[in-house]
Parts: sequence; C-alpha cells; structure tokens
Amino acid sequence: MYDLSQVKVSNSPHIRSEDSTRQIMLDVIIALIPALALAIFVFGARALVVTAVSVIGSVFFEWLYNKLLKKPCTIGNCSAIVTGMLLAYTLPVTAPLWMVLIGDFFAIVIVKCLYGGIGQNFINPALAARAILALSWASAMNTFAQPAFGNLAGVDAIASATPVSGAAAGGFTFKSESDDDDLVLDGSDEDADDGMYADDEF
Repeated sequence: MYDLSQVKVSNSPHIRSEDSTRQIMLDVIIALIPALALAIFVFGARALVVTAVSVIGSVFFEWLYNKLLKKPCTIGNCSAIVTGMLLAYTLPVTAPLWMVLIGDFFAIVIVKCLYGGIGQNFINPALAARAILALSWASAMNTFAQPAFGNLAGVDAIASATPVSGAAAGGFTFKSESDDDDLVLDGSDEDADDGMYADDEF
C-alpha cells in the first residue's frame, strides 16, 4: 500500500513558471496579430477600427472600475487588451461601435472585475459579452460584410442561412438544369416555366 502520510494536498497551479501575467498576455497578443492582419486584408480598415475601439474600451473600463472603487490599477497586465481583441474577433466587421463598447463594458466590468479580476471570473469575458450582444441585437450580430477584395476563386464570401432555409423563405428555387433532373440552386427570379421549382417537387 501507498504511504499517504507523505502526500501533500495544495491548490493549483501545481506547475509554476517564471513568466508574469503581463508576459503571458503579451505572448497572446503577439499570437493574435496575424489574425488581425488577415482581417484587415479581407475586410479592410474597418476591421482595425473595430479592434482598436474594443481594445481602448476594455482598457478604459478596467481603469475606470479600479479608479472608482479605489483598487490597484491592473491595466498594466495587458489582460484587458486581450479581452478587447478577442471580443472584436467574435464580432462582425459591420457591428456599430457603440455596440462594441457595450460589449467591452459587460466583459470587463460585469464578468471580470465584479468577480474579482483576472483568474476569478467563472466564464470567458469576451465570449460572455458576445453572447449578450447576440441576444440583445441579433440582427446586427448576424449581418456580415462581403470581403473588401471580393470573392476569392469563387469561394462563398458571405455567411448565410442554409439553402433549405433560404428556399423556405423564398430566397432560392430548385431548378433542373439537365436531363437527369439533378437539382441545383438558383437564386434568381426567373419565370417558373424555365425549370422545376421547389413547390413542384416538395
């Protein structure tokens, strides 16, 4: 049998590092930069604006919370920057800037600071804010912009409902373009005599 008298029980973390929270957050920021660069390339300068506003808002709300409650300033650990970037990455590039700031407030003040700050929150602040924004402004959160450079090699550029949902809403028709009656999607409003429509088959 094992001698449990030599076993010591302690709280996590059990593996420690010399890296500070600031160093870890800076590493995360560096890791997020390529995604930002691609977003700017795909969606234009608006992606940079949304990200910058989100970062500035997150840092400001954390500073303001600490200032009003006379707590030590924690913006130096750069965790608010990471939260701002992550929130921006989950938002459509067309999101209004005021909505971005509301998300920042919820993420930093409600989810992070009120629960004790970094490491004490029970849920990811950026994802919690994204969920609240999606519930509050579903239309704006589901409006997606076409990439600034257009379609790349014919790949679909805009996220949308599935073809079946589109057909149900009247956005698509099913037409036969060949003798073997294979059905293909057609988003045009051509004359019904030109082909076989969804209503004829389903």
